[in-house]
Amino acid sequence: MTVYANKPAFNVREKLKELDYGKVPYHKMPAGSVIQVVDKLFTPTSHVTTTSLTFVDMGDPFNLSISPKFSNSKILIDVMLNPYVAGNSATGTYNIHNGSGQLGHASNGFGMVPATGGSNGQFRRYNINATDTASSTSTITYRIYHRSGTSGVTFYGNHSNMTNYIRLTEIAQ
Repeated sequence: MTVYANKPAFNVREKLKELDYGKVPYHKMPAGSVIQVVDKLFTPTSHVTTTSLTFVDMGDPFNLSISPKFSNSKILIDVMLNPYVAGNSATGTYNIHNGSGQLGHASNGFGMVPATGGSNGQFRRYNINATDTASSTSTITYRIYHRSGTSGVTFYGNHSNMTNYIRLTEIAQ
């Protein structure tokens, strides 16, 4: 017995054009793919200080915004800060907020660099690593807050002319 099959004709060149992307479209990216990266390296020329024991917004340039491509993306937040703590036993703490609440924090001892300020204080390095989930494709602004950990002691969330870095990475889900 003979079996005959009919295949519809198609243009191979046109099919290849459909598959050939100059860039893979965002919606075709597999889960775990980096969709976009927004980052900022900055060196403020003035101190940003607080003696408050409650968290205070550090203001600009200590914030960064991202507009997610997808409402279910993960946003990885990486922050590197270089503060100065006035006093050898003084402490300070940072938090990062997405407008709805705290996402991650760094307190005395996180990524600490050995003291270089002698008995008058210490330069330190603080790193904050956090993850957020976008709930829409609206712009999200991540802000850094800081507070002194010791009553009456000034925490320099930024000592003048110290370089800081913030990176936001959108990951497809």
